[in-house]
Amino acid sequence: MSSEFQLEFGDHRGGEHASLSPHAVGQYMVRAVPVARSHETAGTVRARLAGQKFDDAAHVFVTTDDGVLSGIASLTSLIGAHAELPMGQLMIPASGHVVTADTDREDAASLAIRREAGALAVTTRDGRLIGAIPATALMSILRDEHLEDLHHMAGILGKSEAAQKALSASPLRRAIFRLPWILIGLAGSALFTTIMTRFEAPLSAHIAVAFFVPALVYLTDSIGTQAETVVIRTLSLTGAPLTPLFAAEFATSLILGFVLSSLALPLVWLSFGNSMLALAVAISLFFATAVATGLGVLLPWTFDRLGFDPALSSGPIATVFQDASTLIIYLATAATLLAS
Repeated sequence: MSSEFQLEFGDHRGGEHASLSPHAVGQYMVRAVPVARSHETAGTVRARLAGQKFDDAAHVFVTTDDGVLSGIASLTSLIGAHAELPMGQLMIPASGHVVTADTDREDAASLAIRREAGALAVTTRDGRLIGAIPATALMSILRDEHLEDLHHMAGILGKSEAAQKALSASPLRRAIFRLPWILIGLAGSALFTTIMTRFEAPLSAHIAVAFFVPALVYLTDSIGTQAETVVIRTLSLTGAPLTPLFAAEFATSLILGFVLSSLALPLVWLSFGNSMLALAVAISLFFATAVATGLGVLLPWTFDRLGFDPALSSGPIATVFQDASTLIIYLATAATLLAS
């Protein structure tokens, strides 16, 4: 490789590509690759490349005199070419085999697969050659992406040190990680008892009100847990912003709440013959579902921003608040409607 090309690469590397994302394909780029000018003959290039050392020599990258990439020729085609054949006629056009250093590594690997390319050229924005992504690097990218996808599918938050510790800790350490959140849940159970005593009068007057407490708590917990799961997966996969995530889950909860309320209203009315009790169950189910979903979204997102593992912390805390809010909404609604 000529010293001219080495100097070009050093200049661009220190400027435009000095800082790259860990997922940028430039992290896999090699510098020392065979380079030829389009007007050079195959025989001249073979003689010049003999005895030189390269990071990868499977392809020859053909450029103009000012370093702009023109095309790529495989080493096998160079070896078999007539000595007087110009490289401009031996190469294939570079279009479709080029990336920039800041291209996402997964996009680069996908491009190589679609084009059936054994290597990709790396250029600056204005098309000047600065390096290459050889086949070995493409294989490494595919492996890294595969492992990352497996971790995401398993729900492992690679960015969370607490989550990784929870996976490898001893049973005692795991208990220590989880115990604070469970103790908060224990305090929440005492809160439920206090809430129930506040509504002793309507419960005594209408004992049927108590029949629906387990069902309402179960349904809202289930919907809130689904929202938590979606948020934790989203945080692991994409780290998406809160607003669109909250909007999507809240809209989903309104649909679910409307369906469940529409089913509960006639069923309770027909079973107990009490329209106000049926209305109290339906209204409570709709609003408690929305509140449970809101908590299921906000709590994991908040714990993640605070540096806690949302998979361990949000479950017990969300359960406490979801159950308490469901009880308050239901008992207050039932007390109001049944008193009228």
